Amino acid sequence: MRKAGAAFLLVVAAACGNNENVFYGSIGPSTITPFIAFDNANSVISGRATLTDADGGTTGSAELVIISDRPRLCDRLVQYPDYFRNPPEAYVALILFLPPDNRVGTFLAGRPGDEGTGSEIIGADPTKKQASIDLTGRPVAPFQGLNAYPCCGYISLRDWSEASGGESTGSINLYYGAPPQLNSTTAFPFYGQFKATVCTTLNGTLLP
Repeated sequence: MRKAGAAFLLVVAAACGNNENVFYGSIGPSTITPFIAFDNANSVISGRATLTDADGGTTGSAELVIISDRPRLCDRLVQYPDYFRNPPEAYVALILFLPPDNRVGTFLAGRPGDEGTGSEIIGADPTKKQASIDLTGRPVAPFQGLNAYPCCGYISLRDWSEASGGESTGSINLYYGAPPQLNSTTAFPFYGQFKATVCTTLNGTLLP
């Protein structure tokens, strides 16, 4: 592992949780991010959202699964539509992006036919917000899911629903790269399974 200006540590840990939502993997703290793990997946939600760029322009749509340590995440996103771009509190979140065509199956980022597949991990810490802005120009700097097909894992979706009260189920086996400003060449593995509750108000959320 290479270090350059930012302290960075990989910690591999087994996540706790019930049999429906269990996630393994963690990332140690850096100068701009807190310790990241999903031992306490207090919110696992899914739904459809419009994708926008930094200027608010529409770039497409996606099916989403979002895993976070914060409870009542669906309500928080209504209160703070820019939650993932300008976080009002400390949290960790793992966001899965899936093609918007209501498919189930196995999706590989970078594979032809699976366009729109991807993932990001956010570790937000308001005490490190200014350091993140100074280093990256953004209040938060996501860890990007690696997409050099076929090297870097998959997202498997067994069931998908967008109806209120519905559920979506699946599993992940993915690798993430640090924000480039941290100068880390480590690939961080995360894997596990999820059972998400539909959040029907995701469409107003500004995603990273």
